[in-house]
Amino acid sequence: MTTALLPPNEEERLEKLRQYDILDSATEQDYDDIARLVTQICGTSLSTISFVDQDRQWFKAAVGIEDNETSRDVAFCAHTILDDKLFTVEDASAEPLVTPDGYRLGALCAMDRSPQKLTSEQEEALSVLARHVVDLLELRRSRKILETQNQELRELSDLKSRLMSIIAHDLRSPMANILSLMSLFESHDLDEEERKELMTELQHTVGSTEYLLDNVIGWASRSLESSPYEFSYIQVDKLLSELADSIRHEMEGKGNRLVVQLTGGGEVTCDRNVLVFVIRNLLNNANKFTADGTITLAAKVTAKEATITVADTGVGMTEDTQQTLFDWNSRSGSPGTAGEKGAGLALLFCRDFLQRLGGTLQVDSAPGVGTTFAVQIPVIAPET
Repeated sequence: MTTALLPPNEEERLEKLRQYDILDSATEQDYDDIARLVTQICGTSLSTISFVDQDRQWFKAAVGIEDNETSRDVAFCAHTILDDKLFTVEDASAEPLVTPDGYRLGALCAMDRSPQKLTSEQEEALSVLARHVVDLLELRRSRKILETQNQELRELSDLKSRLMSIIAHDLRSPMANILSLMSLFESHDLDEEERKELMTELQHTVGSTEYLLDNVIGWASRSLESSPYEFSYIQVDKLLSELADSIRHEMEGKGNRLVVQLTGGGEVTCDRNVLVFVIRNLLNNANKFTADGTITLAAKVTAKEATITVADTGVGMTEDTQQTLFDWNSRSGSPGTAGEKGAGLALLFCRDFLQRLGGTLQVDSAPGVGTTFAVQIPVIAPET
């Protein structure tokens, strides 16, 4: 048999075939039953439900044939997809599998080891069974679409639950504190010094609440967007130097020394805003739990990944705390060395962002010794 020509819409046809996710799928009873019916109705010893891929003919179901596929060059069904009509040679007949929008993906074939001709009734039955195969394909695609939609709904439901949890537990407390401080202005006769102290506390609480809201809104917005990241080339050393300069004064206010250890180069493809968000939160966290100590920001870039660490000599964490650190249901805020308050959310957001970028966030800590957080991200950002 001569090699079949390629259909004029070959690229579109192959793309349509991919959409059904049928190639190399496991055996299914419905398709096997149709293949057996073909042999019984047509009186043949061999039958196949085949799909014509780029360079092969793959059998979804077959009777009397052991191989799962053959080369397209010698495929009988490669000729079948060139026309909508029944394709017949002396010892074989095939009905093309045509999608509702006109793409011929493969064929339902009846074959025998001796020549014979199908009756008109057998030809009609073969056409009916071929349409049933296409119905199964459409059902398969619809099920796949439904599963994708259900997964998206589950993710939205999970996001909603997390946001409700944040609102209920993490925002209510600072808002109540703000209201309490404001009532002190109205209901108490305060001297100037007390008013200044109260105003300082109020400003601090408002600032902390605003920071928390920014984190929540930023995380929720990116979680809801279909393409939430904007990738660009980032010089790791330069970015970390800028972050260190922006927070150094705040650290020195607690008596902490910031040490920056950079390797002298290295570039990654990443979302700059996400990377700034993650590293800045780790630096703030280190400063929160360290007093009169040392905080070290270090980076190393290899051919495949960048590793950025933030290490401190602060209070550290127990093993139990580390085990639940990234658990949404077990999170809890701990006061810092100067009484700083926190909702325990920033680290959850950091890990969530990094996972979406193909990265990781790991922690190593011991009480009284300090804590080290390690960020690992691929040099080349994955598709999201």
